[in-house]
Amino acid sequence: LTRLNDLRMDNNKISGTIPSQIGKLTLVDILYLSNNQISGEIPSEIGKLTSLWCLDFMNNKIPGTIPSEIGKLTSLWHLWLHNNQISGTIPFEIVKLTSLVGLILVDN
Repeated sequence: LTRLNDLRMDNNKISGTIPSQIGKLTLVDILYLSNNQISGEIPSEIGKLTSLWCLDFMNNKIPGTIPSEIGKLTSLWHLWLHNNQISGTIPFEIVKLTSLVGLILVDN
């Protein structure tokens, strides 16, 4: 799966955590895990997905903070994390996302 570039697993009943091994999917440019029952925090390894331009984790039960490694995703256009259980402050590293055109964090 290391050559995978589009991973859309939205609108299922996926539960549990996002595994740290997600960092091995370095060629993924679209990652949709929205509308599931994911309950684990966003792993710091998400920062290894430097080809990513769309990250959609909306409508889950994701707790915790947004990892600072999110700032490594400099190709990111869309970051949709709304309707989860995210808390804490927005990491300063988010200012490095100069390509970002959509950021949705409501209902956390």
